[in-house]
Amino acid sequence: MKKFWAIITTVFLAIILISSPAEAQKKKETGKERRARIAKMVQDGAAGRDFFIAIGRFFPKSGTAQHISYSTDGYFIDVQNDRISCNLPYVGQAERSSNTPYNLSNTNINICADNQIITLFGGWQEKEKSYIFRTIFWNNDDDTGNEAIQVILTVQLYTSGKAYAQVEIQGMELISYEGEIEPRPEKKQIHRPNED
Repeated sequence: MKKFWAIITTVFLAIILISSPAEAQKKKETGKERRARIAKMVQDGAAGRDFFIAIGRFFPKSGTAQHISYSTDGYFIDVQNDRISCNLPYVGQAERSSNTPYNLSNTNINICADNQIITLFGGWQEKEKSYIFRTIFWNNDDDTGNEAIQVILTVQLYTSGKAYAQVEIQGMELISYEGEIEPRPEKKQIHRPNED
């Protein structure tokens, strides 16, 4: 019986000694390292006009802020060079002082774009200590007919990873969004046929 316990003890000690260096190699990221990694991701994304924002809240002009989750609701803004894809909730109504060109009073719609070509204007704003970009695109990728809705999107990116966006539609109330810069999910990668 003593031999059995001696063998068990030896095996147990060997496991502890072997696993200790492996555990030491799995170093946890410190808060400072995490902040530096996120700041670099934001700076590189802003410089290359290549970033993904997972939306976590939206703020209707006349209404209550609502929490949402990218993982369950799928709301996002994805800019890749000269293209935008997005899915954003819109809750608002026609402004009383203006004649809306769209038939959208008391509207709940999604603002959508799929790989739409854009020009993204802006960059670092020292006064705001953030990157601010602006672009125009067409909801649901349709720029013709009565259903065509022109959307002006302004995005503000902070080196902390926080992101804010605002959507303007002529004759409609403004709506704002809050989210986080995140690594782009694999399924959101844009594939262009001529890159092969």
